[in-house]
Amino acid sequence: MYRDIWMFIYFCNGINIGDLLCLKFSNIVDGEICFIRKKTERTTKTVKEIRATLTKNMKEIIRRWGNEPKPNNYIFPLIVQTNDIELFSKRKKAFVKTFNKNIRIVGAAVGIFDITSYTARHSFATVLKRKGSNIAFISESLGHTSLNTTQIYLDSFEKEEREKNAKLLEDF
Repeated sequence: MYRDIWMFIYFCNGINIGDLLCLKFSNIVDGEICFIRKKTERTTKTVKEIRATLTKNMKEIIRRWGNEPKPNNYIFPLIVQTNDIELFSKRKKAFVKTFNKNIRIVGAAVGIFDITSYTARHSFATVLKRKGSNIAFISESLGHTSLNTTQIYLDSFEKEEREKNAKLLEDF
């Protein structure tokens, strides 16, 4: 299940776990998952809807792990939902901790170390950049309000990659 949820995060524009936990079937509109990032909703005047095409893989993950597809149902039964913001935050934090512990076990089994929910977001952005996607598209998909933010975000991954490769050169 943790591998599938990681993949769903990746396919869904690197959706943040807090946003993933809030997705309802009513967020699926015309073959896309449409949502507003909770972080952006709180920190910017211009709130933009993010749209992620609902792929065959995403549909299969929902079929395998999702709730009954009714408009008011949350897509995934990953935590007990609540309208209490503080309680939701505690449950989200506990889920992230459990998720990251388990995804690291999955990753280690296949030789991938230091994997977390956030690396799905990194991977989404990095893969698109390396395959030549337009930075503006990546920025919009991540829910960034500025191309500059996206450029800094992507550059940090490239630096990590350079540092990792430099260590490989010294490992003889």
